[in-house]
Amino acid sequence: MERSPFEAVAAQVRDWLDAGPGSVWARRVDRLRAGEGHAWIVDLYDDALPVRYVRIALPLDFPANPCELSVDPGHFLKLPHIEADGHVCLGLVPIPHDYDDPVAAITRALEALDDQLLCPSADPHWVQEQFHNERASYWAHCCGKRRQAPDRRAVAARTFVDVGSTGNWSEGAIAAYIPAGSKHRRYALQVATVAPVDPHGLAARHGWADGTMVCGSALFVRLADDELWTPATWPASFDALDALVRRATHGECSLTQWAGKCSRADVAARAKRTAKGRAKRGPEVPPGQSPLLVVLVQGPLVFGYQVYATALPLLKAPCIEPVCVTRVDADWALARDHNLDVLHERRKKRVLLLGNGSLGSSLAKALARSGIGYLDVVDVQLMGVENTSRHELGIAEVGQPKASALARKLWRDIPGLDVRGFRADASTWITKNCRPETYDLVVECTAESSVRTFISHLRSTLFGDTPIVHAWTEPLCSAGHVVLTQTAVPWPADDPADELVNASDLSARDTRVSLPACSDGFHPYGAADIQLVAAFAAERIIGILDDMQQPSTVWSWVRSSAYFEALPVPVNPRAIVPYSVSKADSATTTRSLSNVLGYE
Repeated sequence: MERSPFEAVAAQVRDWLDAGPGSVWARRVDRLRAGEGHAWIVDLYDDALPVRYVRIALPLDFPANPCELSVDPGHFLKLPHIEADGHVCLGLVPIPHDYDDPVAAITRALEALDDQLLCPSADPHWVQEQFHNERASYWAHCCGKRRQAPDRRAVAARTFVDVGSTGNWSEGAIAAYIPAGSKHRRYALQVATVAPVDPHGLAARHGWADGTMVCGSALFVRLADDELWTPATWPASFDALDALVRRATHGECSLTQWAGKCSRADVAARAKRTAKGRAKRGPEVPPGQSPLLVVLVQGPLVFGYQVYATALPLLKAPCIEPVCVTRVDADWALARDHNLDVLHERRKKRVLLLGNGSLGSSLAKALARSGIGYLDVVDVQLMGVENTSRHELGIAEVGQPKASALARKLWRDIPGLDVRGFRADASTWITKNCRPETYDLVVECTAESSVRTFISHLRSTLFGDTPIVHAWTEPLCSAGHVVLTQTAVPWPADDPADELVNASDLSARDTRVSLPACSDGFHPYGAADIQLVAAFAAERIIGILDDMQQPSTVWSWVRSSAYFEALPVPVNPRAIVPYSVSKADSATTTRSLSNVLGYE
């Protein structure tokens, strides 16, 4: 029977390490771990090196995946690039030549071990630098390993934080949740926020508030960028953490005083509740044991310590436990702290979206995820089963108003967004609710000529100088258009979309599929089709938000000439249709609205 390529390649490595030149310094390992095909131990025989041996293992699919190197797990958090199980992370990747020369793949891995770990680790400054450069990974490893320690203290399985506008240091609050039926009354989740954000409100918004809530206190401290955060420097005791807090805050904040104040306040609050005879909700937490959390913020990274008060605070300092913390604030969730000036400017923007169909729902999601702060969505329709194929909502929302259902979904899923949905006719709603300067941008995507005409007639009264965008798709998603209109060149009241903007004379009447009910039918296109238009439109509209002074412009996405030629109905393409022999091709074009309207 012919051997598989993996077996043939592994045989070359076996011959080299078992009987060839490599056998002088390698010995085979008989006990293999899951997923390993072969393994060897290589003794280094050099007392000057920090590592005495390295284990080489071939995965079952070697060389599709590179060989794995590991050392004594005792080097974890003592030398960089070593995980808790001893696995060495060197960024090894396979190359095509490994199939022809698998021995070279092994030697390349060993050379990387020598160059990236063994030789430079003799320099303690290099070791600390490496730990600091990858501090997020090492801290996560440390917290994970600490959970397995026999003297560990219980910490919440998940800790979410919103660092907000933490200055040098800020006090905050915690909402922690004990699951129903918990035997040990331990927190499964805790949410910490900087004032004035309410942690319970944040947890409830995103669906995390499950179980009995216990209130606690948080302290947020910002570390300088050059503050080393390594296994040798991160605090291992309350006193060491207190010293770090004092140093980072230039003596303004004392962890000892803060923890004492929180514990006293907690005891007083519990005594007050007991004195008033208020009913307790769920399991009670002993006095002084409400959660205390210290969150250290360094650039985009966060590190946490749970603080535990002692029974005799005058005789013994509180205890601490490292905590892996996850940021959930909008700066991190939407931008990873990158280009925050752009995100913060978008957060000030108030956008009105008229129409929440297949195009409008996709635009709403894209605008919300781009970081805009305020979004109002208006649509008169209910979600139908038949909308599921190309709407951002699904069958779970069938029968609900599209606008309010999507607003709830976006509010739940996207931090920092203030979004509302209104079930109403667009013209009626904006007449009642819109005045100049209410919104920074209006996006109309109802696909209704009557709405575009209505807005054109009452634009100055309802919206003043606010830029207005009209976006629509042509039948079968054969083309899509985004028209920015400023007051200098507004959209005409006679709505010249069909004659002057559209890519062809293809009529919705010709492509509409009628159903056996009064005025019932649909236009046949799928989710992929509308996503092409929606992505194009969203990119242009987000660009408008970032540069509100752009002149009135028409942007168009148009399918190819071959697509129009293949349609089953007669159609006359216009000049903006790109020539191509492929029906799958498309092109985009940008035109001045003045030019399109014949003003130039």
